[in-house]
Amino acid sequence: MDESIDYLDPGLAQTTEAWGVMWNVYLPLLGYRHANGAAGATIVPYLAESLPRVSRDGRTYALTLRKGLRYSNGKPVLASDFKQTIERDLVIDSAGAGFFSNIVGARRFAKRQRGGISGIEVDDAERTIRIRLRQPQGDFDNVLASEYAAPVPANAPRGDSSTPPLPSTGPYAIASYQPGRQIVEVRNPYFHASVFDGDVPRGNPDRVTWDVVATGQTAFRRVLSGQDDWMGYYPVPSSALRWTKHHRRDRLRIFTPANLVYFFMNTRVKPFTSLAVRRAVNYAISRNELVRLAGGLALPTENILPPAYPSYRPHHLYPHDVRKARRLVRESGSRGMRVTVWNSDVGADRAFTKYLVGVLDLIGFRARQKIVPASIYFTTVARPDAHAQVGFADWLQDYPNPLDWFDVLLNGARIASSPNDDYAFFDDPRVNARIAVLRRRPQLTPAVDRAWAALDRKTMELAPWAPFLNRRQTNFFSARVDLACYVNSVIYEFDYASICIRSTQPG
Repeated sequence: MDESIDYLDPGLAQTTEAWGVMWNVYLPLLGYRHANGAAGATIVPYLAESLPRVSRDGRTYALTLRKGLRYSNGKPVLASDFKQTIERDLVIDSAGAGFFSNIVGARRFAKRQRGGISGIEVDDAERTIRIRLRQPQGDFDNVLASEYAAPVPANAPRGDSSTPPLPSTGPYAIASYQPGRQIVEVRNPYFHASVFDGDVPRGNPDRVTWDVVATGQTAFRRVLSGQDDWMGYYPVPSSALRWTKHHRRDRLRIFTPANLVYFFMNTRVKPFTSLAVRRAVNYAISRNELVRLAGGLALPTENILPPAYPSYRPHHLYPHDVRKARRLVRESGSRGMRVTVWNSDVGADRAFTKYLVGVLDLIGFRARQKIVPASIYFTTVARPDAHAQVGFADWLQDYPNPLDWFDVLLNGARIASSPNDDYAFFDDPRVNARIAVLRRRPQLTPAVDRAWAALDRKTMELAPWAPFLNRRQTNFFSARVDLACYVNSVIYEFDYASICIRSTQPG
């Protein structure tokens, strides 16, 4: 794997790589089915006996822990551990802390860090957990299924506990972690799959070793030779992809994670206060050319939501039309204005904004590129006083619900909060109101999916963004791996717990 793990503490980790390691280690009350495709977005009980019992007003969630649960150190899992875990998230300034802000008393506790969260009531003897919300929240099951909600012992340190790792509740426990070098997982001796009624599998491997390597070329060579069995967080190098498709197709899987790459346009800063200009940018960019710049391992898109979602309905509002884009810029009265295009110093992404600079020049602006260190890029463009006119952004889902896109990225009511992820500073009352209505719908029924699809189209008619591609990813395996067992989670990608080894080697 690559070097992108930030933490192996479920309260702090926020990278795909870290979650991919931990989802079979730290189990939340709820979780996702171990299945390919859309079925992998189905929420099932993990540590809880059943899905939550939700009150009529949608504000109270009641759950009961399964009997006989123990951590990998042999100590019992208690209902009070869940409450302490959420309070720990708020104390350690977890990236997931905002997910719990709707719980009664959570904001007060976050400020004072004493007195506990009044909206979480637990009974260790009865194994019960009762959560009260300030208002209905359509994605709260997804919040409970996140790694941030995975219970850890009540005495867990109020700080980074990646090393030594915390005791686990899942089929695996982290035996050792050498940051930047290696992770070793072994079976949790106190995990019994029979307790989970099939919702959490036992896991096939007895031991999982993650080797961290510096480049995709190195990872590819190691898997091709059989030194390692899988590479997935590095894509197969573009120079080797065609050969791999032709000569090792049976060992290659290509998939599209729930992600989006887009240009944001700051609706509070000229010239992008003009709807005509924002639409002009959408007409002017060639999404196929941007896919080519991405090395071809991507799909072009105009949508906000990714193709994996049941609410995805592809729309084609902006066919490539430079002449029309020039006309819109001329009619807006902004022709000749200076425009600064923002991006981070991540080399692979800079080609996109270099391309956009050329396009903006072509349609009548005087454009230049501004590069900001990756470590501060997104916090910088999120600040109103940065006046970032237009720039690069991408998003990978936290969980498979449209609220994780619209409510987080495009709800103007959240701009004043921290962190702000609405880099376009898009604040349309009609869109905000529709998000608020759909936020109160806890089930993603076909009717709700259609409503989200309609909002996707309506928002793109207002053009706060110019979406252009969904990245694709590869999984490549050694010859000894049996891909009849292959499972790729829509949330966590490759499910290492489900993989098998061939009984005989090919050839």
